Amino acid sequence: MNWHSFLKWFLGTLAGTLLFLIAALWVVDPYGNLPGSPPFERTAMASNQRFSYPAVARDQRFDSAVVGTSTTRLLEPAALNKTLGGRFANLSMNSATFYEQARLFEVFRRAHEVPKTVIIGLDIVWCSSNAKLPKYTFRRFPEWMYDADPWNDLAHMFEFKSFEVLGRQAAYLLGLKAAKYGPDGYANFLPPDSEYDLQKARKHIYGEKGPRPRIVPVPPVFVPAQTRAAWTYPSHADLQDMLASLPAETRKILFFVPYHIINQHVRGTAGFAHWQECKDRVTRIVAPLDNAVLLDFMIESPLTSRDENYWDPLHYNGAVAETVSRLIARGAENGQAPSGEFVILDPM
Repeated sequence: MNWHSFLKWFLGTLAGTLLFLIAALWVVDPYGNLPGSPPFERTAMASNQRFSYPAVARDQRFDSAVVGTSTTRLLEPAALNKTLGGRFANLSMNSATFYEQARLFEVFRRAHEVPKTVIIGLDIVWCSSNAKLPKYTFRRFPEWMYDADPWNDLAHMFEFKSFEVLGRQAAYLLGLKAAKYGPDGYANFLPPDSEYDLQKARKHIYGEKGPRPRIVPVPPVFVPAQTRAAWTYPSHADLQDMLASLPAETRKILFFVPYHIINQHVRGTAGFAHWQECKDRVTRIVAPLDNAVLLDFMIESPLTSRDENYWDPLHYNGAVAETVSRLIARGAENGQAPSGEFVILDPM
């Protein structure tokens, strides 16, 4: 073979390979973000939820959503569909910053003119007073996937990671690989219940020293009103913008998640005052909104005081998740918690 023939063969092979890859990316559409790709029933296959969930947020099969971190990931859409009505997607991402949550919420909001219900789980992300809260975690966050222009995604589809997810998505569509997450974004990330060990759980909850009493300071720490007024919660502006973007018809349910009681500050401490101030300010954000309710599960209750309910200080088990789903629906109708598992927060 002479050099001229070799060059023609090489360039032809290169062009053919490139066209094949472009066609494969467009047909399989690994992230579900390419304009005009075939309408297959894809699912989230990227290991990093930040790459997978924009497609879930845009999916018209869903009219309702859960937004939060891993502390709300166990709220199963199927259970919420039954208790609240609608078709839920769970968009909760592990360790998501308030910025990442707000960006994903924007994607959902652009795709749904009048969402039926939005649930927002509130944890430390929304009550930190750190003026320099990070926008991102150590995980990559593809900003290009979160804007309103799908065409600018094309330039990023030739990254190695895209071909890795391409293979997973193709295997899923062919029935050769199980989904990492459901099409609604839900996945139970906990170990099987058969592996639960209370003693190990208590080590995660309390540390090596094991259970310990919560000591109320006497006298309680006094935090002056001017000190509380000076505290800042940088995430609250984003939360207010998110809620303001929702139409009056949308049911808005916000809830402080049920941390284990050991992970909650003791009444009478400066930490308790800091959280109470956060709760008060969120209450004032929510109060003027139509069709909105704010529930507080981050209290001492039969739910948060029982070690058997938790794998660690933040994450409750699947049975508790089912209970929380039912209680959220009850609270959304201004019903009282049967055993004091939550309180409805209203402005004083």
